[in-house]
Amino acid sequence: MVIKVDFDLTMTILAHNLFRLIAQDLIGYKNCTPATLYEKFLLNGGRVKIVENEIRVNLKKKRHLPSILSAMKKFHNISIPWLHNKKLQFVGESYS
Repeated sequence: MVIKVDFDLTMTILAHNLFRLIAQDLIGYKNCTPATLYEKFLLNGGRVKIVENEIRVNLKKKRHLPSILSAMKKFHNISIPWLHNKKLQFVGESYS
């Protein structure tokens, strides 16, 4: 019983801190609740396409997509060593 409570508490604190990290990179959303951040930014579909030298993440069109793409610019064209140094790209789709 004690182990389960400790694990639940640890995962809750970890999730809260991850949402705070996400909010720091999004201009104007620093004080949003985790539920708001999830609905506006994380609850989004898309497609992942892996080709010869790149991994392209195509995110569906959404009202907050420009904020997501601007926050993800720091990861644009980053090489991923464990995937044979493929470049990572985040792109917005033209459909919703």
